[in-house]
Amino acid sequence: MAEGRSFIKWAGGKTRYAAQLVAMAPPFTGCYWEPFMGSAAVFFELRPAKAVLSDANPELVACFRAVAADPEAVMAHLDALPNTPAQFAAVRAQDPASLGAAARAARVIYLNKTAFRGLWRVNRRGGFNVPYGAYDRPYYNRDTLLAAAKALAGVDIRVCDFADPLREAAVGDWVFLDPPYLPEGGFADFKRYTPGQFHDADHERLAAAMRDASSRGVLLTMTNSDTDATRRIYHDFRATRMATRRDINLRAAARTSSDLVLTNY
Repeated sequence: MAEGRSFIKWAGGKTRYAAQLVAMAPPFTGCYWEPFMGSAAVFFELRPAKAVLSDANPELVACFRAVAADPEAVMAHLDALPNTPAQFAAVRAQDPASLGAAARAARVIYLNKTAFRGLWRVNRRGGFNVPYGAYDRPYYNRDTLLAAAKALAGVDIRVCDFADPLREAAVGDWVFLDPPYLPEGGFADFKRYTPGQFHDADHERLAAAMRDASSRGVLLTMTNSDTDATRRIYHDFRATRMATRRDINLRAAARTSSDLVLTNY
C-alpha cells in the first residue's frame, strides 16, 4: 500500500516506528510541524490537514518541493539514470545549483537509493561524499511517489534552522522533533547531513527552544538516544523508552537498542 509511506529512506528516519509515534500523538487542534523532516515518515503516516515541514538540508527540501510540484518529471529524470558506478560518480559530482528542480530532486533520490547504506553525508564544503553502494533495487515506487506528492500538496516546505518553527508554532500545534541523536558510540553517531554538524551545544539550544514553545502551549514530542546526556539536557520533559533497531550499524549485535521519546504532555 502506497498511502502513508515516504518515497525515500533516511538514516535515523522513523519509517519503522511511524505508526507507533502517531499513536503517541497528543490530541492537537492546530498545525503539525516537523523541523527535522528527514524522510518525513511521521508526516506521511499522520497525513495532517495542515503541516509545515522543514530541514537544514537544502537538497532534501528541494527534493520534497519538486516531488510535490511535479512527480512525473522527477520520475522521468530517474528513469534516465542507469545504476552504474560511472553514473553514480557523475551524479555525485554534479553541482545541484546548476540543475532544474526535477533533475535536482532526482539526484537526491538516485543518491539515496544507490549510495552506501543510503547515507546522505556531506563534507564541510557541502559536497556529497558517500561511496557507491552497488544495490540492485528500483529508485522509486510509482504509487508511493504519487501518493507522497498528493500528501505534500499545499504543505509548507522550508529550509531553516529548527529554532524558527519552534518560535512560530502556536498553542494547540504539535511539533515532532527527530534531531541528530546525542552520541551513543559507533555508527549510531552520524550527524553530518549538512556542512555544519549537530553538537551538544545545539542540543542545549534545542532544549531551550522547546521549553519556550512549551510555555506557550505548543505540544512537543522528540525522539533521541537513551543516554545520561539526553536525560540531563532534556530533563524538563517526560521520557518514555521505545525499543528500536539501528540498521546503520555494521554489527548485527549492536543494532538492537532503545530510543527515548520525550514529551510535554
